[in-house]
Amino acid sequence: MATRPDLVTDLTCARSLGISYKRFTGWTPSPGDEVEWDETEQDWMRALHAYETNVTCPLCGLDIRFCHDEDAVRRTFAGGQVEICFVTELREKAMRRYTESGVVKNPHSQTTKLITREQ
Repeated sequence: MATRPDLVTDLTCARSLGISYKRFTGWTPSPGDEVEWDETEQDWMRALHAYETNVTCPLCGLDIRFCHDEDAVRRTFAGGQVEICFVTELREKAMRRYTESGVVKNPHSQTTKLITREQ
């Protein structure tokens, strides 16, 4: 049985691609319908923003009605575990070396770039 894709997932995918929801779902410009970002598409993005602002937790991304309910969380999860993001680890090591170099002027404005290996 086919299931309907999740609307929030589709909207966030479209946004990440820089396209409207209607283009994401197959729309192409045609005579009489040339405008991609019409009022409906703008409303979709406003609705997504409102949902992310008012419903999802900025820390875990889950619905705040769930993640702020200690009993529900404890019934659902047995615990947590620590995992390592090795990309972030490389970035943190680069920032540590930079910080220890003594040339840091504005520590919160720095970013990192990963360097790929030669094949």
